[in-house]
Amino acid sequence: MLDRILGQAAEEPWAERLHALDHLGGLETVAIPEAEAGRKRIRLTTDRGRDCAIALPRAQKLTDGAVLYCRDGMAIVARIDGGARLRLVPQSLGDALRLGHWCGNLHWKVVFGEGWMDVILDGPEARYRDRLRDLATLARFDIG
Repeated sequence: MLDRILGQAAEEPWAERLHALDHLGGLETVAIPEAEAGRKRIRLTTDRGRDCAIALPRAQKLTDGAVLYCRDGMAIVARIDGGARLRLVPQSLGDALRLGHWCGNLHWKVVFGEGWMDVILDGPEARYRDRLRDLATLARFDIG
């Protein structure tokens, strides 16, 4: 039972420790579809066939690189499987605010980056593009 997140794989002291375990064959990952990452309880199998049950406290959220287990020469790290996305690049801060507001009102799942946002597609891309055409008069943005 994996019942808490111990840390992030990219942060110290985990990065060095996990790197060493990887070289020794002791690093396993669980691939979690992005649409399932919000769940607190999930049953998965690692990339090496180990059955895992995840039961996280409400205050913790699964993210890419979450360290779920580490002891006895073995570690398990979560990898969030990205799936299909549509990248939106607003042309100004005002455009970004309008675009973010619009996507929020549509309850679209998004991932923000520096100067862009990815809409996580939960259906045909054409449906998202059709909705974005309605916004074209309110905000300037490119679809990448």
